[in-house]
Amino acid sequence: MLYATLAGVALVLSHTMPHETRATLTSASGQPVLGIDISSYQHSGGPIDWLQLARDGVRFVAIKATEGTYYVNPYYASDLRAATAAGIPVLAYAFANPTSAGGAPTARYAMDAASDTADGPPKLPLVVDLEDDPYSSDHCYGLNVSQMIAWIAGFVGQTKAWTGENPIIYTTYDWWQQCTGFTGDFSGTPLWLASYGVSQPAIPSPWQQWTFWQYTSGGDLSGIGNTDLDYFYPTSALSSLSG
Repeated sequence: MLYATLAGVALVLSHTMPHETRATLTSASGQPVLGIDISSYQHSGGPIDWLQLARDGVRFVAIKATEGTYYVNPYYASDLRAATAAGIPVLAYAFANPTSAGGAPTARYAMDAASDTADGPPKLPLVVDLEDDPYSSDHCYGLNVSQMIAWIAGFVGQTKAWTGENPIIYTTYDWWQQCTGFTGDFSGTPLWLASYGVSQPAIPSPWQQWTFWQYTSGGDLSGIGNTDLDYFYPTSALSSLSG
């Protein structure tokens, strides 16, 4: 996350939390729904054509909102408004940097940034991006397994206290194995799995199925250029994209 048109997709609005409208995304055909995830990088080639992306079958987008407790994506708010206007539901994601701050402060920072728009609080679950440390050779940010589990618990707990629901965990099989030891503590949290070049990705324990699958980092769509491509598929952890 740092850096096909499917039929039968319905966007439904429901009121499941006070003063919030939550978006629901379902596939009437039962097939995975196409989406993308982006950061400020996607603006290096010019403005994003959100209407074109909608016409090409993109049905959701995860937009990087923050990194650690020191960076807010300057394009987040404008991308949120433009994607929403094009009918594309938005999930905000926080790139985790456990070296810089604890899990709970990182979650608060992300939620504050994602809520600092005219549209109010995020309408879909927050995503926490857990992957290799891009700033050192230590994949796990200098934390041992128990420390990393505690960090994630802080993020998950703070997010659930604020939204009433679990965040989505984005990770890879290898990172989850190395840095959490396949902990079962977050089995009820939806999994966003990054795995490229395979027809069926290996799913890390304790999950039985991915809810989101980032299947390539080399997508090329006319409305945006190079971008990650993802699928959403309802699971018991997240039966639909709703509150």
